[in-house]
Amino acid sequence: MNWLRRFASLPGVRAVLLHPPVRRRVAAVLALRFLVAARVTTTPLALLLGEVTRRGSIRTYRLREGGLPVSLQHGRDVEALFELFVRGEYEPPAPLAARLHADRVRGVLDVGANVGMFAAWASRRWPAAEITCYEPDPANTQVLRTWVHESGRPVTVVEAAASTTAGTMTFLEGLGSGSRLTTADEADRPGTTVDTVDVLPAFAAADLVKMDIEGGEWPILADPRLADCGPLVLVIEYHRVGAPSLPAGEAARRLLEGAGFTVGHVTPNHWGHGTMWAWKD
Repeated sequence: MNWLRRFASLPGVRAVLLHPPVRRRVAAVLALRFLVAARVTTTPLALLLGEVTRRGSIRTYRLREGGLPVSLQHGRDVEALFELFVRGEYEPPAPLAARLHADRVRGVLDVGANVGMFAAWASRRWPAAEITCYEPDPANTQVLRTWVHESGRPVTVVEAAASTTAGTMTFLEGLGSGSRLTTADEADRPGTTVDTVDVLPAFAAADLVKMDIEGGEWPILADPRLADCGPLVLVIEYHRVGAPSLPAGEAARRLLEGAGFTVGHVTPNHWGHGTMWAWKD
């Protein structure tokens, strides 16, 4: 749902989306996506009923393929289920498939873990990997820890925001997958104080890092220590928020290539954000 929040925040768009005919069409599209997402579980009707009658509650369901549990908060997180287990948002591109084979990945970092949907997907794809999740939003970590408990997988949860230093920062919480650290020009926005952790040392020991932290990626990508990381695959979502220059995709490419990464398989969207893969041999 994060893409819709971004789109709806554009000037004038909110009024259009609230126009009854448009609102009905948007609802129909989302309902179809939710129906498709529900069908990947063993109890699709229960999941859909929960979306109507249990909004705000945390529930765990099992996937048809392999019986893996996934946890979500009704009314908010089904979109993440769709993105990971239907659309395959983080499916490795073909040139990296051999490198990211199930028996070659032992350490995975989920930087910006949200409710743990990527961690669940990664635990199925790389069952022998140790997964570390970084997530500061209490509403998200509650769901994430529910999944960790239900799955029994070797997952470490770090309840802190990923950064380049250990300390505290202001965090805009309660936005689901859009929750994030404030940027320098947002100092006057109200938020909560959260702990931050320096994630760069953990990068050096990982095989794969997924990073989606709503603009918090820029200090990490600009840190000179990124160049010291050994063989590593990164898949990141880059954002306009906090970007050192625009377009944001070009800024991310420049920083990653400057740190010695090869960049490819970039998927931009219409709002200046996008996903890209980067790797070191």
